[in-house]
Amino acid sequence: MKLLASLVLIGLLAASCTSTRISKAFKTGHLDEQASGVLIKELASGKVVFQHHADHYFMPASNAKLVTFLEATRILPDSIPTYRYLETQDTLYFWGTGDPSLLHPDLKGDALLRKLSGSNKVLVLADSDEHCKPLGEGWAWDDYADDYSAEISSIPMYNNQVRFSITSGVVHAFPSYFEPQVKSGKSQFVQRDRTSNVFEVPTVQKMPTVAVPFITSAKQSADLLTAQLGKPVLAAPKAFDARSVLAYAGKTDSLYLPMLHFSDNQIAEQLLYLIAAQKNWVGPTSQIIEKLKKEDSLLAPLKWVDGSGLSRYNLMRPKDLVAVLLTLKAELNEERLFKLLPESGRTGTIRKMLPTSNASRFYAKSGSFGNTYNLAGYYRNAQGKMFVFSIMSNLGNRPTAAMKQDILGLLNALR
Repeated sequence: MKLLASLVLIGLLAASCTSTRISKAFKTGHLDEQASGVLIKELASGKVVFQHHADHYFMPASNAKLVTFLEATRILPDSIPTYRYLETQDTLYFWGTGDPSLLHPDLKGDALLRKLSGSNKVLVLADSDEHCKPLGEGWAWDDYADDYSAEISSIPMYNNQVRFSITSGVVHAFPSYFEPQVKSGKSQFVQRDRTSNVFEVPTVQKMPTVAVPFITSAKQSADLLTAQLGKPVLAAPKAFDARSVLAYAGKTDSLYLPMLHFSDNQIAEQLLYLIAAQKNWVGPTSQIIEKLKKEDSLLAPLKWVDGSGLSRYNLMRPKDLVAVLLTLKAELNEERLFKLLPESGRTGTIRKMLPTSNASRFYAKSGSFGNTYNLAGYYRNAQGKMFVFSIMSNLGNRPTAAMKQDILGLLNALR
């Protein structure tokens, strides 16, 4: 009995010391000088180790991808729902599901191409633009030509981006379909007209590859498919037919990994459309999220606007993100979960964040844009004790690199 009491006392003292260290790190840093929220819990016991404004709302930035990830793992099967089709005697109608792997430079999906190229029937892309808004609500309007703002579409192709390079003064565009729409200019950067797919590239001898989003539409997708296949693809909107078939190809984990490791916004947005395809729903994004929130009470407290977190309209609390992380830990195999999340000092967006103890590590999703840096995930200290945490820092009038160091200081206190 005395031994048990002693062990309990030691545990309480250790927890108290940890909380004291975190509190000191919080005050030593500058997180208390800006809008910040923190919640850190012991994973095994559920005990709160430290909290500060854990029930206040903050802009999650790419931490919102954790919510998208949770919903996708709950709804999507192991394979990607890659397109929907219906064949009549002389026509092959098909609809996009939002699968971002098609002709993606890294993912290299080709299931739809194989289906279309193997058919001798009239090919009709039946998607309607009304079901897919290309840009999210609350996205910065002047980011339209930046690679992290690729448009959302029913049939993403080439990651919905054109890749430009210059060698010996010769401009190369991938896909080459866009080369007739390229002109030389005086700017040092590749630019795109805001309302059309007209691109301007620097007049230089050499330029490394630069990716620029192109404007999407069902007609644009049909034209790109026509160029790729070498035979006509027509664009004619048609509602889903109850007889249509949903085809699967590729693994969903191949989408989750770049979304979480490299914070790929386009994949995150398209995952919502894959969910819709699996559910026999249609977009746009706001409609998909509304239906998901009606089905999952965990989402009810969130102001969830897009799949990627690019929108400044998103609002989430540290307690919400911790709830999402706890659900992920309960529902996914730990080895798979920690492989898909970036690992401190090793992979993804936190590969340069190193705990002071070599025996400690964390698996987490970062989220950042101007004046904001957030981190949410799991921390395993040198003794093997696991913590779940969400640290959100908004509205800081200083570099995000400085906020990142303050957050790392809090985590190091868990040693």
